[in-house]
Amino acid sequence: MTSALTPFTRLVLPLALAGLLSGCAQLQGLFDPEAESDEPEVAEPASAPAEPVADEPEGERLEISEIVQLLQEGQQDRARSALDRILADEPDNRAARNLREQLSGDPRVILGDDHFEHTVAPGETLAGLAREHLGDAYRFVILARYNDLARPDRLLVGQQLRIPRDTSGLRRDESALDDQLMALDPDAAPGVGEDGLRRALEADLAAERYGAALEVVERARQHPEARDEWAGWLDPLAREAAIGYWYQRGLEARSTGDTEGALEAFGEVLARDPQHATARRHHAELEEQRKESLHAEAIVRYRNQDLDAAIALWDEALAIDPEFEAARGYRLRALELQRRLDALGREDNRS
Repeated sequence: MTSALTPFTRLVLPLALAGLLSGCAQLQGLFDPEAESDEPEVAEPASAPAEPVADEPEGERLEISEIVQLLQEGQQDRARSALDRILADEPDNRAARNLREQLSGDPRVILGDDHFEHTVAPGETLAGLAREHLGDAYRFVILARYNDLARPDRLLVGQQLRIPRDTSGLRRDESALDDQLMALDPDAAPGVGEDGLRRALEADLAAERYGAALEVVERARQHPEARDEWAGWLDPLAREAAIGYWYQRGLEARSTGDTEGALEAFGEVLARDPQHATARRHHAELEEQRKESLHAEAIVRYRNQDLDAAIALWDEALAIDPEFEAARGYRLRALELQRRLDALGREDNRS
């Protein structure tokens, strides 16, 4: 006999069945993980937003010596960025500005198309050639671009280079010597490398820039090695620089009519090299002019009865040439006239 369902049972039974079916689905999920469940997925709690990744720290600012090394190795892009970083902080940094301008300008416009061919000799470097022909070792950068060289530090003996003939388009504010020494000898500490000093000195002598050469000599003399280890090459080059410097000074003084200055300069040359033929000839010609000038002035003083001054001038002329007969003769006359005048003066005093 079937029992009748009460109203309450009719209400609860569907809910129980629904719960049972739901529980079965959950149990099925436990025993069969691959079974799909109709239950909506529960979202996991949102994790905290990740912190933004910081930009890579800006590269460490390079020293000029390091940038020169990059340029020697042909790494122009890295060098350009490093130079821009320096100039952003120091717009007036002379060395950085010099190098940056060489990377920006058209080498044909700056150096001109007129050039001569140079054959690379053993031991030559592009920085040395730049100091010799362009007046600044730092200009190896634009000289490399002028010759389409990818690696300025890799010259080959016998290689042909274009060297501009006219450098009037170059700025005259040459780099400091310490900076140029870094370009001449990148492996050495700034201003200390023997190779850099020697290359700078040889380049200046080849270009007949004797004043600059003496500056290099002075810098080299500051190092203890100059007294012994470097003496073999430094002493003869220093002597050549001094002789060249004083010889140039002598020519300049003579061209402007400064006889005294020219005589002094050529005398300095002869003190270092008594066999210097052209300096000796200039010196002799100037001494001849000088003694004749002294003699002419002495005669004027003699005629004006300024005997003391006249005698002093003839003494100077005779110091130059003791055998100067005209000066000796006039001097004797002046002395005799002076003696007579003194005698007359004494007689007048007695009377």
